[in-house]
Amino acid sequence: MSDINTFKNGIELKNVSSGYGKKKVIHDVSLFIPHGEITAILGENGSGKTTLLRTIAGLIDYEGSITVDGEEVKKMPYKERAKKISLLSQMNSAYFSYSVYETVKMGRYRFQKGFFDTYKDEDIKFIEECMKRADILDIKDERIGELSGGQLQRVYLAQLFAQDSEYIFLDEPTNHLDLKYRVKLEKELQEKKVSTLCVYHDIRAALDMADNIILIKNGEIVKQGKTCDIKKSEALNLTFDMDVLSYLS
Repeated sequence: MSDINTFKNGIELKNVSSGYGKKKVIHDVSLFIPHGEITAILGENGSGKTTLLRTIAGLIDYEGSITVDGEEVKKMPYKERAKKISLLSQMNSAYFSYSVYETVKMGRYRFQKGFFDTYKDEDIKFIEECMKRADILDIKDERIGELSGGQLQRVYLAQLFAQDSEYIFLDEPTNHLDLKYRVKLEKELQEKKVSTLCVYHDIRAALDMADNIILIKNGEIVKQGKTCDIKKSEALNLTFDMDVLSYLS
């Protein structure tokens, strides 16, 4: 059973199931993700972490109810959903050869009123600030197809920042990042109190960074709660079928 708290603002799931075609991956999930805090999803490979993240973002059809600050996700127009939620997925090799600047600029799409560029001076300034945050301003004219994995990850992080959504979703956000950029990203999320939901493979990193933890196994929630409580809980061991607590101590 998950521990559901009541907050004024946040993301709430009630009896949510989802999957691909006829195959269900997420089974009858109910949980709450608070606004203004970092929540990490932990579980073994194939447990449904990414499917849960993409379902909440409205990218996978679902049964049940998912509300963001009281609004049902599946009923939100695209731009309204983009205002609420932005998602950084795991990278793949399928992308067009835009420049770094053009790629980051796409994050401002929801602010445009037509099909043609209508970027205001404040948009341009904000895009440059986002590139500075991701430390990519010096490569803004390079083609993204020519970048290293770490550089490309920082480009997509800058694009995510440019979208300026109320909630950001991250799927393995520190993959491909050098240690200094990983530390910088985690520190920024903590200091700016960004409402964040992230999938993590690194258990220790998630426990160090997140305010809340969601443990998932076979598409079902094992436990949800404050990180300090999860650290003392046997639920970690149940989730990973090993003595995680001893390993981390």
